[in-house]
Amino acid sequence: MDTLAKVPVFELSRNNKIDSRKYTLFDVLFDPELDKLSINNRLQILYSFIEDAEKNHTTPNSRYAIDGVNTERTVFDPASNAFVKMINFSSNDYLNMSQHPNVIAAAMDALEQYGAGSGAACNAAGRTKMKIDLEKEIADTFGFEQALVYPCGFMTNTGVLGGLLRSKDVAIVDMLSHASIMDGVECRNKIFFKHNDMQSLEFILNRSRGQYSNMIVVVDGVYSMDGDIANLPEISGLCKKYGALLMVDEAHAFGVLGESGLGMTDYFDMPPDTIDILVGTFSKAIGSAGGFVTGKKELITYLRYASRPFMFTTAPFIPAMAAALESIRVIKEDRERRTALWRNIRYFKSKLITSGFNIGNSETSIFPIILGNHNRVLDVARIMGTKGVLATGFPYPVVSRKQTRVRMTVTAGMTFEQLDKGHQVLCDSIALSEASDKVLSMETAL
Repeated sequence: MDTLAKVPVFELSRNNKIDSRKYTLFDVLFDPELDKLSINNRLQILYSFIEDAEKNHTTPNSRYAIDGVNTERTVFDPASNAFVKMINFSSNDYLNMSQHPNVIAAAMDALEQYGAGSGAACNAAGRTKMKIDLEKEIADTFGFEQALVYPCGFMTNTGVLGGLLRSKDVAIVDMLSHASIMDGVECRNKIFFKHNDMQSLEFILNRSRGQYSNMIVVVDGVYSMDGDIANLPEISGLCKKYGALLMVDEAHAFGVLGESGLGMTDYFDMPPDTIDILVGTFSKAIGSAGGFVTGKKELITYLRYASRPFMFTTAPFIPAMAAALESIRVIKEDRERRTALWRNIRYFKSKLITSGFNIGNSETSIFPIILGNHNRVLDVARIMGTKGVLATGFPYPVVSRKQTRVRMTVTAGMTFEQLDKGHQVLCDSIALSEASDKVLSMETAL
């Protein structure tokens, strides 16, 4: 029998490529029948799919900017085939710290002092005083004994979870946690609980108690696709009740939540040791790059020797660490940016709700405009770009088919006029996409 007989045959578009409007990225990457093909055939299938998406201007990878992460950016827009000044609703630089003069100066000074690279892994010759100072600042900021800095946030999660979890342990993970957490538990025992559902979490903790040497509950502080906040008080209480450790990813919370911007425990007015393992990144509100984990000294010492991504990766980019260090210090002294951010959050959220948009349970600067239509999401993001608003469409499989959305984020430096334009362009783009679909349906019927 021909082993390729059941391999799916993909329909072609007018471009004579795999039709990117009839299939999703999941279809062309993960259909089990594709396992029967050679790697070269799989490459050709995906390439054809992406070529069609690029001709339809529905892949964000064709865009690129020629300036920094400001509230407006000059972006090459493939749909317009031109550089377009766009209001930036796709930035995670929530406090606009990447453009702060003190942060830029700190990075420049470090570049002159240390040069362009770290030269080696930390356990060899790559450790610098800059890294030691940043780790001390992180530990002191969050009220822990020690911290460890990684080159990026994604590596932090995979490195911490991969280093800690062993064959008799289990990770109990919120089902909407970040991809880096999912990758960190990929080859480990893991159980997923319903998103922010305390009954689901308690059921799993109760069922798992006694079956594993250790249970680690893993959640995001703020969920990157939905903008909602983990129920830390109840999660912490359940962890204590059932003897589980708690790991929280503060990526989208650090700098944003709490009176002092210190994330989850600050927001809920809880002691630092509520969280056993706190991880985060400098690539969001801090405006730089890199990731960190902080906790008791025994935890950090263990990870120095048990976390393979830390041990076998060149130390982080020194100017990025200098920028992060200065940014943290500025944020702790200057609360005006956070005040401005929350003013903008409330303003934009009110406009979206008044217009009847489904934004889920968003509570922060992340707004999912849930459309539930794969092609509509891609079309709307494309049209918005041509009208001077930079937003990102997240189709399946990034989120579930019914939860596909255009994701818009607001930052502290945005004006109400920019927020108004973003809202109006969103409304207009959805209307244009719907009208275009009606025309296409009529042409198909004829």
